[in-house]
Amino acid sequence: MMDIFSIKGRRRMGVISVVGVILCVTWIIQLAILSKLTFSQVMCNLPLAMTIVWGATFGSPMERPTSDELRVSSVGAILVRQLLSGSLSGAIVGAFFAALACTITPVYPVSLPVIGWISGYFSLKNFNQAAFLCIPLVLLLTFLAEIIMAAQLALMGRPDVISHFINISFPEALLNALIAPVLFFPMRGWYEFSQWRQASYE
Repeated sequence: MMDIFSIKGRRRMGVISVVGVILCVTWIIQLAILSKLTFSQVMCNLPLAMTIVWGATFGSPMERPTSDELRVSSVGAILVRQLLSGSLSGAIVGAFFAALACTITPVYPVSLPVIGWISGYFSLKNFNQAAFLCIPLVLLLTFLAEIIMAAQLALMGRPDVISHFINISFPEALLNALIAPVLFFPMRGWYEFSQWRQASYE
């Protein structure tokens, strides 16, 4: 039993290490390359796009309720279950990027973990055309993330938040949406490989 636990523990630590490296490389690419490539003074937000695609690819760990469970559950219980069925890993990835971003922005970007959680509601695991579906999903959720960030800055009393939001939100969402399939294909492959590997160990 201890051998099995140690093998699982080592495997899990290996996965966490790989994820940490991927996220750090993403952050370095954003700072070193994408921050210098602007389109009308707007740049692609790779950490945000990665957070959305991550949450949508890996989805929620909660199982979907069966029709029998829905029949016997109260409306409140169903709503609570829905609220809790976001992507925990997406929220953690978003929180990691938010912690890094707060060193260069005047505020902790709450939008990143929130959007990471919300993206789990739109799980793309079971769709054949998921690579195309991730484009509008990233477009809409980037726009929502910018709304959250603008509201956060407006509450802090920052001037010209609305005009700045209008100028950058749609171009940034468009750039993020265009890069989404590039992120989705390797992430989907990794998810499918991890599912196959887990099934082969059982």
